[in-house]
Amino acid sequence: MRIGIVCHPSIGGSGLVATQLGLGIAKQGHEVHFISRTRPFKLLEDLDNVHFHSVEAIHYPLFTDPLYTFALTAKIVEVAEQYQLDVVHAHYSIPHSLCAYLACEISQHKFPTITTIHGTDVTVIGQDKPLYPLNQFSINKSDKVTTVSAFQSEYIKQNFEISNPIEVIHNFIDLAVFTPDNASTDVRRTLAGDDEKIIMHVSNFRAIKNTQAVVHAFNIVQQQLDARLVLLGSGPDVDGLKVECRRLGIIDKVSFLGDVTHVESYLANADCVIQPSYKESFSLVVLEAMASAVPTVTSNVDGIPEVMQDGVTGLMTEPDNIEQLAAHTVTILSDDHLQQTMGQAGRLRAAQLFNPEEKIAQYLATYSEAIDEFSVSQSC
Repeated sequence: MRIGIVCHPSIGGSGLVATQLGLGIAKQGHEVHFISRTRPFKLLEDLDNVHFHSVEAIHYPLFTDPLYTFALTAKIVEVAEQYQLDVVHAHYSIPHSLCAYLACEISQHKFPTITTIHGTDVTVIGQDKPLYPLNQFSINKSDKVTTVSAFQSEYIKQNFEISNPIEVIHNFIDLAVFTPDNASTDVRRTLAGDDEKIIMHVSNFRAIKNTQAVVHAFNIVQQQLDARLVLLGSGPDVDGLKVECRRLGIIDKVSFLGDVTHVESYLANADCVIQPSYKESFSLVVLEAMASAVPTVTSNVDGIPEVMQDGVTGLMTEPDNIEQLAAHTVTILSDDHLQQTMGQAGRLRAAQLFNPEEKIAQYLATYSEAIDEFSVSQSC
């Protein structure tokens, strides 16, 4: 198949999932064309069966902002016609799915569109009143719709008038990349002392990730045992967190590492990962931690219970229950056997339920169904 993948070039989230999917598909001999404003950060040069097409910004004097939606639509048309794409897979409904639909309407070469809804494209952006009808329209105009959790599927059905069936295909993890074998004494010593436990949090540091709870829970933990908090990622809440850490007197125990390109080399060195999000359609970070054999302390919201198993791979509580978040973290870090057992259970769960081979096969089957159904509809 010749497959177009439209995605954000983000370090994590939907952009990472789309990139890993495309690379996995290409390894099976299919031709994959990534379409994005910049090269996805995990997309290396000179890969067999992989092509990248940059969306060039359109600037026009009458408009103050670049016309990205028009530019993306035009690029999809160009790639679809030049390479005779069999299918276009849009990751994130707005604007990608809408642009794919418009491109098919405009292009001389017709193709089916698959839309994968990752979470905030319907829970946050999708609820914006002006965008709501566009979001609903693009989902309904897709030939196939998938999403990353059963929770997300139900949310879409309850909050949008959707005529299309929604297939749940969970995210997957490469166990050869995210592995406890990445643990390194040298890396660990750049993060903490030999006698200190490492608590890690990875996010885009927005309100929805509840990072204030991370800092306040850590403040309680560090009063009971020697520990450091390592924060990976960047976002609008980082400066406020630094101020709060100074106010609490723990700034010397917190490391702000910013965006890192190889999260896997850090995660394996953590003793526990804490993710108390308010909303989380799936939580790729929790899956990455599990694959790295690191137990997690998380909120019990949305799609997270589909990923981790409470009491087995980690512990859960309400997102704003600071005392319980801290107590769960202390429970894990105070018991080396429990920490190891939960870590091993997490890696086993990742291998059994979230392996790449199964999920990629599901996407390929969805592509084939869409192509067959689209061909029939076009011949009528």
